[in-house]
Amino acid sequence: MKKMVYGTIICEVSVTANCTITVSDSCDYPKDTIAYAVEKFFSRYAKTYRECTYESWQLRIAKGRKKRTRRFEYIIPAVFMELPGNWVHVYGNIDVVGMNISRIELLKDHPYFM
Repeated sequence: MKKMVYGTIICEVSVTANCTITVSDSCDYPKDTIAYAVEKFFSRYAKTYRECTYESWQLRIAKGRKKRTRRFEYIIPAVFMELPGNWVHVYGNIDVVGMNISRIELLKDHPYFM
């Protein structure tokens, strides 16, 4: 679990315990290393941590019976995370605590052009 700070707002990035990691090519990296690389990327990349921290903060202060989670999906070049393959497809939810990553796929080809 990593903490992201944007101004005075704090948000956590975590890979859930039952996270599914799928690899399209042969990969010698253990699942813990892949999960760590994804957490590190989201806690360091300015645009994502700014947007996700702000979204989590909005969910925290929302009034009424609004839905308290928001799904997200990112497709990121694997080289940014120093992982094998060409693309990393990340799925998860943003809630009042932060980002919860539930599925990671390491892909050889872009999923929308297959």
